[in-house]
Amino acid sequence: MGTTPSHKDADPAEEANMLSGDGGIYLVVADETAEFELAMKYAAHMAAQNKGHVAVLYALPDQDFQHWGNIQERMRREQREKAERFLWDVAGKLNAFNDTKPSFLLEEGSIQDALVRIIDRDLNIRVLVLGAGTESSGPGPLVSYFTTKGLTRLRIPMLLVPDHVRVQK
Repeated sequence: MGTTPSHKDADPAEEANMLSGDGGIYLVVADETAEFELAMKYAAHMAAQNKGHVAVLYALPDQDFQHWGNIQERMRREQREKAERFLWDVAGKLNAFNDTKPSFLLEEGSIQDALVRIIDRDLNIRVLVLGAGTESSGPGPLVSYFTTKGLTRLRIPMLLVPDHVRVQK
């Protein structure tokens, strides 16, 4: 495949500077939705146009089995392995789409809090790119959160990509 996902311990700013121009980082949140696929492609397109870089955040949910130590550790390990497999798949898709080599971030906790932590600690992140569903069910939980009470937590612009937009290479 040729693309190596980054690990949580890697400094995304340093990695992005090595892989991109001065266009900054376009941050996307990984999940298994069509909106993610669209946001990922749009971010890759925008990063290529602006000499930037794509970073993909995958949030691992908190597990609250503190009194079951071995079970908690096994569940955490299985979640991380699943996330890594998913991110390898994402790396392949981005590489096939337009030769993008993204950075990957694995964080534990709620996705909203993980996003804010990542954005606050990395000043190279320029835009949060989210896919927005236009179905009757609404735009999605992240879009709903960050366009209402979570908006004050963002220090960067958020780009919403409606699900009917098509992205060209």
